[in-house]
Amino acid sequence: MKFSVVIPLYNKRNELRRAVQSVVDQDGFTADCYELIIVDDGSTDDSLEVAQQLQAEYSAQSLIVHSQKNAGVSAARNKGIELAKSNLIAFLDADDSYESNFLKEVDELLNRYPEAAMYATAYRFIDAGTGVGRDARFFGLDPNKTRQLLADFFHSAARGDLPITSSSVCIRKAVLNECGGFPEDQNMGEDQAVWSRIALQHKVAISTLVCANYFENTSNSLMQTVLPSDEMPYSLHLQALLDDGVVAPALVVSLKRYIATHLLDLVRRNLEAGDRNRAKKFVSDVRARALFKRWLYWSLRVRVAAIKDRK
Repeated sequence: MKFSVVIPLYNKRNELRRAVQSVVDQDGFTADCYELIIVDDGSTDDSLEVAQQLQAEYSAQSLIVHSQKNAGVSAARNKGIELAKSNLIAFLDADDSYESNFLKEVDELLNRYPEAAMYATAYRFIDAGTGVGRDARFFGLDPNKTRQLLADFFHSAARGDLPITSSSVCIRKAVLNECGGFPEDQNMGEDQAVWSRIALQHKVAISTLVCANYFENTSNSLMQTVLPSDEMPYSLHLQALLDDGVVAPALVVSLKRYIATHLLDLVRRNLEAGDRNRAKKFVSDVRARALFKRWLYWSLRVRVAAIKDRK
């Protein structure tokens, strides 16, 4: 068995079949090449029943369904890691899907870059309501290479879309255990905490082929229903590493820009939510100026909003 695919599940009864089907339909991979682990995290709808139906329907596949009390997506992913028999763990959110060549492309990356610890492919954003999609825009890659080692994860993430998502990545189990898995005390940004910790210590291989679909505006999406009120823990952790002087010199500038990206995203989110004061708080953070042009744009947006409020 080469791959373990982990799907954390919470109230995604309508989307789960699509996700599971996309794993079953992988080109060139028979049932003995992978296992699929669905971890139901205390769903309050009938998601668990749907998962069990799929388990019975695909009885020829190695499809495991584990149910636990609600403890959050990190706990669900960590349980999947614990149950996984393979040393290579791919993740797929229950409301996302793979293209049929995802595992094949990851396998190609593995063969070309055995020294890497994390493997990812390009992905497509799809609006769940309209079906309209766009390919993620990556920055800092060699345009002449389909498969390559990512020179600087933080540089890429600060300038374009995130090069890694929780539905487009495969990670060595030993590396996940080494970094402590997904932080269970965080309910947002927990995935970026893992990607950044691994990227600081290990090589990352990436393919520019679009092999995963990231669905936006889905039901029960935490990032779309909960507004971050403070800087996320992964950003605070990275800042602490910078303050302690333990970041490799080659990564210092890009890491500062990565943090600035997060702060400016908080400005955007709070402006959209109408919380001008909180938006002002984040745009006033001197660290946000590491991306000066972007900071200037959002600084002006905050000022305009303040002027409108006074009228």
